[in-house]
Amino acid sequence: MRILLAGATGAIGRRLLPMLIAEGHEVVGIARSQQRAEQLRAAGAEAEIADALDAPALRAAVARVGLEPAGESARFAPAPPWGELAMTPREAYLGAQEVVPAAQAVGRIAAESLATYPPGIPNVLPGERLTAETLAYVQNTLELGGSVRGASDRLLRTVRVVAAR
Repeated sequence: MRILLAGATGAIGRRLLPMLIAEGHEVVGIARSQQRAEQLRAAGAEAEIADALDAPALRAAVARVGLEPAGESARFAPAPPWGELAMTPREAYLGAQEVVPAAQAVGRIAAESLATYPPGIPNVLPGERLTAETLAYVQNTLELGGSVRGASDRLLRTVRVVAAR
């Protein structure tokens, strides 16, 4: 995937750039000076010179980079409908819990909330029965670069559920 990385030579960008390149992404970093642009090229990225606070210059850099066709279709889907509330959130959150692989969580009752960003609102509340559709939605959001709040495992390899009785 072709990625435009603003702040590529900053505190976070310096750490993120080699990870993106190692994963096989084509990275174009934005730099404010020719010297910083050379640092990006030496690290294996393309470079665009622009100040991220200069909107016209940033728009021009984005236009020069262009879009990868697959990136245009990679969109965040609308959230699935709420699952069945099988017990109160208080009972689920404070009751006996266990951690299970996400693939085995379908049909189980969530003991934690899952809120994907974007959009940043809860998709699952404690006490809700987990559906395959909801777990796939959360996983898809993560694959598109989103994040999940409330989960004990932010990569959603596992899910905290109400302990089986």
